[in-house]
Amino acid sequence: MATTLASQLAQIRVQSTNALDLKAQKKAHSKSLLFDPQHAATQDFDTIFQLCYEGYQEMCQLDQRFLSFAGNLFSEQSKQEDRTQMTAAQNKSLDNVLEDFMSLVGGRLLLKPAMKTMEWLVRRFSVHQYNTPCFILTFLPYHTSPLFLSVLAILPEQRPAAFKFLQPYILSSTNPPRHTVVHTVAHNQDFFSAFNLYTLNVCRCKQQYPALLSFWSSVTSEAVALMLDRSRLGRLELQRQNQEDVIMRIMPTIAEGLSMQQVPDIRIGCYMILTVLSSKVSLSEAVLTAAMDLVVTGWDDIRHAGLICLVVLSQQRQVVTLPQKTFKALVATKHLADDLILLKQHYKPEKLVLGLVLETVKRLGKSGNAERLRFVRVLLEANLMPPNSVAAALTPMLRLSKGIVVCPPSEDGFDTRSALVDLLLYLADSENVGSTIRLSLEDLKAEERQIGLELISLDHPKGIPDKQEMEVEMQDIGREVSSTHFEELVGRIPSRAAFEASFLSHSESYIFASLSDAFVAACRSPNQLDAFSKLSLLRKPLAMSEPLYFSFFIRVWCGNYPTSARAAAIKMLSQYVDTEKLSVDVQVLLPYVLYALADPESLVRRAATELTLALASSYGAMDNEDSDHYRQNILGEGQIYGQGTQSEEVVWLPWERVIEFIQGWLIPGLEEFRLDSGQLLRSFVSHLQAPGETKETGSNNQKAKASLRSSILTWLCSHVISTSVLSLKARLLPLLTKIPKVGQISTFALLKPLLTTTLAREYEAIHEVCKKENINTSQYIDHVMEIASPKDQECVKMLQDCVSDTKAVGGPSLRLAAFTRLRNIWSSLKPPVQISLGKFMLNLATSSTSSDEASLIQTEALHTLMTVKLSADVLQTLMKDCPDLAHGEPQKPAKRRRTASPSQAHGDDIRRMSVILEIVEVSVTEANLSLVGRLFEVLSGLQGYREHSGQELHYLVLLAINSITKILKSSTDPRTDKSDVRADVLVECIRNSSNPQVQQQALLLVSILAGVVPELIIHNVMPIFTFMNSSIMQRTDDYSVHIVKQTMDSLGRRHKDSLAGVSGLLLGFAAAFEHIPPRRRLGLFQSLMDMIGADEFLFALLIILQDKFPRNKRVLQFSVDLLDCYEARTQFQTIERYVATILDLLKSKPTFSTHLINTGSASNSQQIAAAMLSHLTALYGDQRLVFKSSRALQQSEDHVDSLRSLLSRIIEQILMLSQQQSKGEDNLVSTIQGLLKDANVQTSLDALKSFELRLSKKRFEPVAGQDACLGFLRQLTSIIQESTNEPTQRIALACVDTIVETFGKKDVGAVINTTSTVVGAQCLGAAKEEVQIMSLLSLSTIVEVLGDEFIAFVPQTLPKTLDLLNSKLDDGACSERFHNAGYSFFSALLMYTPWAITGSNLGLLLKVSHGSANAGLGESCSTERWATLGLVAKQIEAKDCCAALGRTWANAMTEGPEALKEHLWILETLITRLSKSAVGRHSEDIAMLLTKAFDLRRIQFSNRTEDSYEDSEVDEVEEATYKVANAMVYKINDTVFRPIFTRFVEWAASSSAVATIHRQTTLYGFLVRFFDELKSIVTSYAGVILENAAEILEKVDVSDPASKLLCTKVLETLQKCFTHDQDGFWQSPSHFTPISTALLDQLKYAADIPLTSELIPTITELAVAADSPNHHKALNASILKYTRSDIAAVRLAAVQCQRSLTNRLGEEWLALLPEMLPFISELQEDDDETVERETLGWIKKIEDVLGESLTPMLQ
Repeated sequence: MATTLASQLAQIRVQSTNALDLKAQKKAHSKSLLFDPQHAATQDFDTIFQLCYEGYQEMCQLDQRFLSFAGNLFSEQSKQEDRTQMTAAQNKSLDNVLEDFMSLVGGRLLLKPAMKTMEWLVRRFSVHQYNTPCFILTFLPYHTSPLFLSVLAILPEQRPAAFKFLQPYILSSTNPPRHTVVHTVAHNQDFFSAFNLYTLNVCRCKQQYPALLSFWSSVTSEAVALMLDRSRLGRLELQRQNQEDVIMRIMPTIAEGLSMQQVPDIRIGCYMILTVLSSKVSLSEAVLTAAMDLVVTGWDDIRHAGLICLVVLSQQRQVVTLPQKTFKALVATKHLADDLILLKQHYKPEKLVLGLVLETVKRLGKSGNAERLRFVRVLLEANLMPPNSVAAALTPMLRLSKGIVVCPPSEDGFDTRSALVDLLLYLADSENVGSTIRLSLEDLKAEERQIGLELISLDHPKGIPDKQEMEVEMQDIGREVSSTHFEELVGRIPSRAAFEASFLSHSESYIFASLSDAFVAACRSPNQLDAFSKLSLLRKPLAMSEPLYFSFFIRVWCGNYPTSARAAAIKMLSQYVDTEKLSVDVQVLLPYVLYALADPESLVRRAATELTLALASSYGAMDNEDSDHYRQNILGEGQIYGQGTQSEEVVWLPWERVIEFIQGWLIPGLEEFRLDSGQLLRSFVSHLQAPGETKETGSNNQKAKASLRSSILTWLCSHVISTSVLSLKARLLPLLTKIPKVGQISTFALLKPLLTTTLAREYEAIHEVCKKENINTSQYIDHVMEIASPKDQECVKMLQDCVSDTKAVGGPSLRLAAFTRLRNIWSSLKPPVQISLGKFMLNLATSSTSSDEASLIQTEALHTLMTVKLSADVLQTLMKDCPDLAHGEPQKPAKRRRTASPSQAHGDDIRRMSVILEIVEVSVTEANLSLVGRLFEVLSGLQGYREHSGQELHYLVLLAINSITKILKSSTDPRTDKSDVRADVLVECIRNSSNPQVQQQALLLVSILAGVVPELIIHNVMPIFTFMNSSIMQRTDDYSVHIVKQTMDSLGRRHKDSLAGVSGLLLGFAAAFEHIPPRRRLGLFQSLMDMIGADEFLFALLIILQDKFPRNKRVLQFSVDLLDCYEARTQFQTIERYVATILDLLKSKPTFSTHLINTGSASNSQQIAAAMLSHLTALYGDQRLVFKSSRALQQSEDHVDSLRSLLSRIIEQILMLSQQQSKGEDNLVSTIQGLLKDANVQTSLDALKSFELRLSKKRFEPVAGQDACLGFLRQLTSIIQESTNEPTQRIALACVDTIVETFGKKDVGAVINTTSTVVGAQCLGAAKEEVQIMSLLSLSTIVEVLGDEFIAFVPQTLPKTLDLLNSKLDDGACSERFHNAGYSFFSALLMYTPWAITGSNLGLLLKVSHGSANAGLGESCSTERWATLGLVAKQIEAKDCCAALGRTWANAMTEGPEALKEHLWILETLITRLSKSAVGRHSEDIAMLLTKAFDLRRIQFSNRTEDSYEDSEVDEVEEATYKVANAMVYKINDTVFRPIFTRFVEWAASSSAVATIHRQTTLYGFLVRFFDELKSIVTSYAGVILENAAEILEKVDVSDPASKLLCTKVLETLQKCFTHDQDGFWQSPSHFTPISTALLDQLKYAADIPLTSELIPTITELAVAADSPNHHKALNASILKYTRSDIAAVRLAAVQCQRSLTNRLGEEWLALLPEMLPFISELQEDDDETVERETLGWIKKIEDVLGESLTPMLQ
């Protein structure tokens, strides 16, 4: 029992941070989020800080709030902070900073920079240990991501109790699933509190992020649901207590969350929790009320989620009324009904809606308000409540409307009762809620139900007001219900109408205003309307004879009056048409009915629909009677629009057309007209544009249809022109102008008088009328302007006159509208008209008149030309009007030029040209290629003006150049005439202009023209770049240089495909070399090379420069500097092509060099070549190139190889230069010899490399080449002996190798002389490995050439090579190349002189091979070594080979398993090579070697040391041994092998006990394969091992692993032998009895040996092989004996054995069933469940075999 002191010490030890415990410190330092512990432990804080600070800087760029931590957590001082040395106060202060940072970084943890910052907090401040709760909660929203595994891996062992749930996931290193987190929140109060507190703290600091809040909301909601479900367990009292606990725990969090108005996401989460809470438990009224008030506080941005919560909360309340704060918030919500309709699909908002209605009606009873009534109507019309709830809402409304509840008077005169009555009637007749209202009346009390029925049955006026009508009435309630009584207004009307005949007359009516006021007042009452219609002034009785009565109401519904009044006016005429019989044709109504049907107000359209139906009915009745009277009498004919031409010019429709118009055009679409105000326009356009007949219709009907459309169009146009009602014109003009013509009648021609009169009127008069009728003046004028047809030149002329006349009566507004119309119809004008109008607009835009009106005209004209799409013809016409400035004003002195302005005439010309060029620049496209020539002419004229006047018009020049550039850029396939392009003009612009923009744009144009007319531009490149010395080439701004480079790019891109194309470009630039400023030359020419390709054409530029300036040292230095701008590879490629050009130049017929150099004669070619060679020396000898080459040779192997190949080609070219005059290999060799005598080491080396390369490619003549090369061997030998330079010796040896390989057999004596040097101290005995490698490779070739004559050198070379290789292997310094070279030499000796390798040399070779196998040098070395060892087995005599293998066996075993496997492979290869008789002769030697191999296990495992083989290594070697043994068995007969086999068995059993076990294990491993592969052929050999096998099984020691392994091998051997017995060997009792006894005895070791895999299958196979009832009975008796063992494992083994025998032998084995039954009965009741279960399986198998149940037998 631990003492108290011991417990205290243990607790202190756990919490202690001992600074001296280095192991603990290293372990703590290795905790990392980003690195594995091994790597993290090696990092210091400087390294960590550097990495993490980069992440911190990136986080600061993402969020500026991270900058506040730069002075503490991420300061340089932070690297020295140690929390173990801080005080408690300091740690607490640091905790606050750390937790603040973790809260801020939490939202970005999936970003790599954020993880870097957290890494610093972990590594330096140990937040995972000191701030564990905050650290875990910061990462918890990402608990399913891989990064959370890194968090779990570094958590401390001592964690707060709230986080114990993570322990299983820390141990298993898996992510905790979501349900685990939810379960923990629901059941762990500490974690629940910590989780909520952390979330609220993050929100308080305004550091919240969506991942946290969505995670918190969902998890907490689910957890609260779980807690509430759990609280329902137990007694009712206990349930209530548990629920209260849950509410007390969560409500403070909800209250604080809902108070955070700046964090909408947490409020939504609280809504979710409240919804769950209220749906799971009954909350008190006080809690629900407070919650509802909290929900609506500041909920504007999250209203939808709040409404859901309110709906759920309201359903839980016992009372319907809403809290005051909640009600006010809901009333102030826009589109509340729409939101509630959406919610109705998933929730039940009826209780909330009912509370809103009741509270609103309650307040309505206290003080009337139209807005409140509208709110009630919207809620009820949304049909959100069932009938019983609607009934509850109707009760207070009905009582209020009937006066049971007294309504106080409204201050603004609002009649609450009347408005409620209207609302109830409207709702009762509504399509949405009418049926619900009627059903709800049945749920009312008797009194309220009676009130409702009375209201619905009232004699209400026709046409219940719809939604829009009620809105209008409520908006205009103040005007409609005024203090002035209707009678007073009627009294103010004059008593006489004077000469009034129609209120649609153009003359002013002095009684219409009084009549209209009275009519508006009468609209509230049907009686007053009836009284108004009977006024004598209206002359209603005379309505069929004069239009006064009808025209009044037409004037009202087309005027600026309330919607209700306009609808009432239409209804008045509807009532008249319904009640009075029409005696005349009233088609005068139809244009105004169309007006009403297109009205935006649905109330007006509904009334117009009723009037249309009434007219259709009346006309139908009139058509059935005698219609002649109606045909002759038309109401208002000649007087409807007053006396005069306005009425006389009206066209009237025939009677039949009127009826057809009403019945065929209006009635079919009447319902659509009522629903959609735009449908009338679409319908009439369709009717007027298409005849509506099929092609099969007869011609007469077709003509009638066309005549009807023409008649209706003419009729409507005449009314539009003649009417005094501007609103009719404004509404019908858009309809009419949509139809250009009907048949042969043009709509524009019919309406042209209206356009004429409008243009002739003053704008003020038009505006006054529009204002009076509430029409937008600008829109009306635009509609009138649409009458102007683009095909009518007179209309176009009218518009031109309108826009050009500064004193026109229409004023600016009409003029702007005319300009707009001209722009709109421009594309439809004919080309001649466009040209004429374009010139007209140009004249207006360039007019010199100065006034405000003229300025406006100029601006609009220019705007028109800038915005319309001008054709090429118009642009050409404008360009022809462009003035010629070539002969400008006389040039003035410089000072006066700076101060003086152009004359008036030239000023106008310049302004006109400026306007034209601006228009052209805006309008040109690729289709305007014809303008290019004219633009160049203008550009030339501007240059001439500069020369004459001395003034540069930069702006105009830029406009012209930009226009040309735009045309050519937009053209994909330009067809520009070369004669149009004036390159000289561009040259002048570039040379003489002082404006950089002009120069740059001109250069850009040159670059574009290079792709269009390259033949022309290429000849101007030289003057452009040669004579720019005073302008752009000497400018210091980088943009100018960029423009030059871009121009070169465009020029070069067209010519870089061939040397011929590039040469012209390079010649031009070379000619301008001296004129380019020195500081710009290098960059300019480098850009040129980059553009055309330095790899291909840099050599051409260098040659051209050298040819142009042969003695100019500055050019030579420039060439060197330019070449240095590129990498070494490019420089060498340039030099290679440079030399190739010299070679081509020296040919009798040069090819490509003629494009670069003009030689003239052969002698001149020699001189030029000599100069180029001297130039080449400077290029090749630059030290910078040497430095770059050395760096390039240190790069990747592929890069180095290509560079060396390039250098070799250059040297070869130089050598070819040296032999241009004298052909043949003798001269080449002489040249090489000369170079070797006089040159330095590097030159000698390069010469030898080139020579060796030429040799390797076989570029020599057969005879002359061999003599020269063989003669050169002597000098190569001297170089090898005398040189101390290792590369030179190596290359010389390579040359020797190639010469010997190619020509060696021609002169064996020379090869022998050379061999003496190769085997000497300078080569094979050299200290440098590379020289040794080349020596060995050369010796390999020499052996192949000399063959037997190499014997004299074998004693000198073979031992030395073996010693070298052996020493390098021992030292571990043997390279793969040396190893492979040595074995290549050994292979050559074995191939060509195998008799020379015998005895000790062969043994030494095998020992070296053992060392090589153990060194692990690589795959290539193994391949070379195995090839050599294969030659050993194939080329060496069998006796010598076996003897050497025997002598070196111990060495192979010492070197390791790989060496031993190769040793055995040699033996296997030898056996495979030998014939059967030869194997028989050497069988004893092979058997001796196998005996040594079989003894390997004993040697390695008897006394195991660190050097002993592993078990797997011994198994691999034994596998190789078995392959060799089987190979030998296959090649010898029984007579030879049986004695050997017997000796093997005796030898294995003739040693000590331990040694015998290991030897027999190996032997029986071989026997397993022996019996398995040879099968029944060798079954008789089992007699040799029978006694030995039985003895092994009897003496097995199950506690000894080696003995158990031997037992397993014996069982496997026996199993294979039993399986393949086909001769009845095991049926013999002498064979069966000993082995069966031994096998069955193994069952007693059932708990310690492999039963199912070895023993039981072996016994089963024995039973099969024995195939005798007696043997089966003996086996059965022995096995059944073991079923009564006291050991359960033995009993189980016996049952399993029986089951296996039953399964294999079937009925043959079940012949012994009677003997088994007693034992089976006992086993069924066995104490061990496993035995019992296995017995049942055995019984089931017996039943399957027998086909009957054992139950009766067992009973």
